[in-house]
Amino acid sequence: MPFDWRLTTPGPAQSFPFTDYSSGVAVALDAEVLQVYALELEDTLSTAVILSLFSDRRAGPDDVLPMHQQDRRGWVGDEFVGDGFDSRLDSLGSLLWLCYVTKTVVDVRERARFAVKEALDWMLRDGIAGRIDVTTEWTGPQLSRLAVRPTIYKPGQVEPVYDVLWATSLRKGGA
Repeated sequence: MPFDWRLTTPGPAQSFPFTDYSSGVAVALDAEVLQVYALELEDTLSTAVILSLFSDRRAGPDDVLPMHQQDRRGWVGDEFVGDGFDSRLDSLGSLLWLCYVTKTVVDVRERARFAVKEALDWMLRDGIAGRIDVTTEWTGPQLSRLAVRPTIYKPGQVEPVYDVLWATSLRKGGA
């Protein structure tokens, strides 16, 4: 299950015992910290969506790279997926970066919509989401920026649990 991590409100300063092993002889000490922080789980999908959409997925051998790039990007750990090392079928991230700059705007909205849907489909396979709708639109000055809006519904629910409009850095290129 994906969760968001955040720091809780800091507690008061307090002393706690710890052992210093740096000198070769274990010495028990009391240390005072200024504030005590802890991690708190939130039952939202924000972190999972951000990592899924805005991490670069490795481009396949047939993908056309933008702007004469040669780097297929992606997470190095994807090299180990499937060959008996890891049974996951999901690659990390999305291929939104392949749409980064384009001279044609005819199909870039559909390619971006497909990239977002593909990046979030793991939520359907894992049962976290029951339905995912993705819309794309040109926005900003002179409609020069592409915005994507993933709307995620939990299984059996009619109200979305995630509905955020992301204005991406995808932009129309010059003619």
